[in-house]
Amino acid sequence: GGAYGVFVKKNRPEFAELTKGQKASAVNTVASGRWAKLSAEEKEPFEAEFKVVKEKFEQDMKAFLDSGGEKTKGVRALASQKRKARTGDESERRGRPAKDPNKPKKPVGGAFGVFLSKKRKEFQQECSGSAGQTAKVAGARWKALGDAEKRPFEEEYEQLMAAFKEAKASYTPPGDAAGGDGEEDGGDEEGEEDEG
Repeated sequence: GGAYGVFVKKNRPEFAELTKGQKASAVNTVASGRWAKLSAEEKEPFEAEFKVVKEKFEQDMKAFLDSGGEKTKGVRALASQKRKARTGDESERRGRPAKDPNKPKKPVGGAFGVFLSKKRKEFQQECSGSAGQTAKVAGARWKALGDAEKRPFEEEYEQLMAAFKEAKASYTPPGDAAGGDGEEDGGDEEGEEDEG
């Protein structure tokens, strides 16, 4: 729409002739190329015409609504609304259940993850905040640590993991009144370890 729509409507026969035998989308390719090359002064008449058309539409719509008419959705909007109502929200349409914000979060990254979370600000200041550089510096520092220096981070990770397993064991997903047997959740845990 807009001024570009007016431009295309006026010039469509010329563009169609230029793209004869090609896909219909070729008309839009030619039109958008021509539109981009126009100066602001050359676009002015199309913008003025669009303004007139838009004002007329708004006046007609106001008169229609004032006379008791109702604004309804178009065919495409109605079809889209029906489809969404039939299939549920987007995550359900993709075959995935919606994420539960109360589900226990598995600690990631092992002892290095704990190390990184504790020292991230320090590394970010060294690297001017770049995530990639921060990770490189953190990785180099982690490798430089001795076993004794790594031990506190490993112990903290073990504590976090134990707390996660305990929370996961007592967690009941919403809508699972029976409490479930935990088999489905157990599969997620193994899958997460393989991916991470």
